[in-house]
Amino acid sequence: MQPVKVYHYDAFSNIPNKGNPAGVVFNGENLSEEQMREIAERVGFNETAFPMTSDRADLRIRFFYART
Repeated sequence: MQPVKVYHYDAFSNIPNKGNPAGVVFNGENLSEEQMREIAERVGFNETAFPMTSDRADLRIRFFYART
């Protein structure tokens, strides 16, 4: 798999590393579902989001959760 850039987002806080951590990976349409799951597992945050383009809405987002 090609390297991907994962952005760390802290939801519910404006203080770094104090909110609910989530990963965001742009250009999700270039990844398979299995690759998204693998990235989410490796990131280890509660959620990892993969925003993608959509024909029906402004944006389509796939969410994957790290298994515990």
